[in-house]
Amino acid sequence: MFSIADIRANLAEDVLIYLVDDENEKAITPAGEARIVEDIRKGVAEVNSYVAQRYALPLPEIPDVLRDKAMDIVKYKLFSRRGIRPGTADETIRTNYEDAIRWLRDLAVGRTSLTFGSGAGSDGPTAPSGVGAEISADDRVFSRKKLGGF
Repeated sequence: MFSIADIRANLAEDVLIYLVDDENEKAITPAGEARIVEDIRKGVAEVNSYVAQRYALPLPEIPDVLRDKAMDIVKYKLFSRRGIRPGTADETIRTNYEDAIRWLRDLAVGRTSLTFGSGAGSDGPTAPSGVGAEISADDRVFSRKKLGGF
């Protein structure tokens, strides 16, 4: 869905160093990059767990809105490594994460949907194979005719 370069484009370098520099090297080391990659993997997996309830994966393309929500989730995972500090701008990270999860829940149940370009898969949601609902009911027990004398 995105790479370390995308994360670097969304977070200031000093902030990113603070979040992943467990070795106190004052730089993003290979170990720090591995932490970023792991948080990207976890964030994308979380997004996919919701998207897969309504769309077949992999998606034909990643709509911008989904990309933005995934970025909010990955940022939250990165910030959670150090803790969200109350009363600071960190709370915006948590709010954006909560909003992203709420939107993904709405997506999963059909209250919102993804819009694709003119390519394949643009016809709307596609349930994963083997997933679906079947509705059935018995005959009515009570009706106007059956209760006519009451």
